[in-house]
Amino acid sequence: MEDERQARREVQLPVSFIGDAKGVGTVRNLSSGGCKIEADVQAQDTHLLVLRLSLPHESSPVVIDVAAVRWSKNPTFGVQFLSVKATEQRRLDRYLAMLSPV
Repeated sequence: MEDERQARREVQLPVSFIGDAKGVGTVRNLSSGGCKIEADVQAQDTHLLVLRLSLPHESSPVVIDVAAVRWSKNPTFGVQFLSVKATEQRRLDRYLAMLSPV
């Protein structure tokens, strides 16, 4: 059984990323510890990224300081969140608590 903290939620949220790859895309599913991103720019399995995730009704994006690309299959790739400030993690968790698991 999947841990509730890691339960994926289907979403369509704007995201921008910089680091080993740079671009914008759409988060297609999201959990407390990672997400799947669809983008025109393809990230590779070895890439590290900084993510800026836009949440509905929030004036500023949630910043993920370090996200590691764990898999890549054009046009999507999956990332694991490695470093997130506690305040940003709480914002993300509050948003996820409002959504239904996939």
